[in-house]
Amino acid sequence: MTAPADLVLTGGRVHTVNPANEVVAAVAVAGGRIVAAGTDGQIRDLTGPRTRVVELRGRSVLPGFVDGHAHLVSLGMSMVSIDCKAPGMQSIRALQDAVRARAAAQPKGTWIRGRGYDQSRLAEKRHPNRLDWDVVAPEHPVIFTRTCGHIASVNGRALAAAGIDDGTPDPPGGRYDREGGRHLGVAYETAQTPLQVAALPTRAELQAALLRADRAYLEAGGTSVHDAGGLTGPAFVPCQDLVAAGRMRLRVYAFATVNSRAHPLMGLLESGLHSGLGDERLRLGAFKVMTDGSSSGPTAATREPYTSNCQDCGILYWEQEDLDDLLGTAHRQGFQCTVHAVGDRAIEQTLDALARAQREFPREGLRHRIEHCGICPADLRARVHAQRIVPVMQPAFFWEFGEGYIANYGRHRADTMFPARSLIAAGVPVVGSSDAPVTHHAPLFGIEQALTRATMGGDSCGPDERVDLTTAIRMHTINGAFASGEEHLKGSLEPGKLADLVVLGEDLARVPATAIRQVPVAMTVVGGEVVHEA
Repeated sequence: MTAPADLVLTGGRVHTVNPANEVVAAVAVAGGRIVAAGTDGQIRDLTGPRTRVVELRGRSVLPGFVDGHAHLVSLGMSMVSIDCKAPGMQSIRALQDAVRARAAAQPKGTWIRGRGYDQSRLAEKRHPNRLDWDVVAPEHPVIFTRTCGHIASVNGRALAAAGIDDGTPDPPGGRYDREGGRHLGVAYETAQTPLQVAALPTRAELQAALLRADRAYLEAGGTSVHDAGGLTGPAFVPCQDLVAAGRMRLRVYAFATVNSRAHPLMGLLESGLHSGLGDERLRLGAFKVMTDGSSSGPTAATREPYTSNCQDCGILYWEQEDLDDLLGTAHRQGFQCTVHAVGDRAIEQTLDALARAQREFPREGLRHRIEHCGICPADLRARVHAQRIVPVMQPAFFWEFGEGYIANYGRHRADTMFPARSLIAAGVPVVGSSDAPVTHHAPLFGIEQALTRATMGGDSCGPDERVDLTTAIRMHTINGAFASGEEHLKGSLEPGKLADLVVLGEDLARVPATAIRQVPVAMTVVGGEVVHEA
């Protein structure tokens, strides 16, 4: 006789996300796994005296969401940093006031952090700089990170802490703003690295940040996150300790991210390690290489100049031969390779490097990825399909950055950016993600934006690239599991898989597309255990 289930959810709309995309009425969980999904009658037969039965009353159940690209430490730190996206913070003067208040409350010499400013939305229409910060916090190092994460604005104390002065040259793949030969404290791309090292949080701060991010995802229905940079390194051991102690419940697939030959994590290529080390709770993921800037900076490397600046084609980190060598080494060692490539010039360079790696050292079952894959016209889409690349996209970018895409790249490029529908139609398993804290971490927000591609200002980018609800759900569940090679473990509600699931407060299929982000998360289950309940 089959043992009774531990948890039964019945009377609802259970999106199994199996190959047939079946929607059934009920699902049963036992021993941390899905044991059955089917009719109410079939599932009620699995109940016993100790079974917890949840009456769904028509609400939706989905597999636990998989965020295919996020930054857990940055998300957690952003929650205690000055929030530049908050109401009333859209001017440098308002940001200065916030810094002045922090300086009065914090011990001298401690870091004041801000996150999420966008110079295009500030009243002054420019980046804040050291002159702005020095007058309000002369005795504290200040670091503000632009919403994209690719540009930092700091004061004189922060520059000194990082060993940067007026004579410091621009590094490969980065640059500093200067005026009259003086350093202005605005750092782009790789130029941020010494500042980030100087401002590295303490172990206690790292653990607190991870716990905040963990709770935020569980409350939003997220059960797995691919950490795309910031975890592997100083934060990995604190994360490992939290997981071992049962304090962190998210399942984490952690990338090793490098942006130059000098990066400390380059040592992994000599260690013998490769993707897959770990278990279903915490696993070493892809070897990730940064190749260009951000879509919204804008610093993405493009084939054609920006519409907003006919002299600018963005920042490219590597020469082709160098990228070929780096990715080829990681590929031969057994790493899943992934590349941050936003602009079409960066995507083309990436595809060339990955094609050469496979040509020179063939491997079976490749799941190399491209993170973002933003400006991806038809010729590059064909290559993504042919090379079996897994693109990891951020539908929520359109909400915050869509108007900027239209202004910077022109409507002809903005309408085809992040072309999820075209790639999926060709059989490519496009993954949905947030890039949190760049955009909001809630997966339902990403699902909504995959359906609408709406901008904050009431426009839209590329209606032809909108997907339907079933596809958007798959992007944020099973496709994410596929991208980490874990589709046999999670991503759908099929018997034998991990019991990671989310109960929503409504029937998602009956909610207008523009209101999906507002749907409450009633319950989140990880491994059969209820870890959040509203």
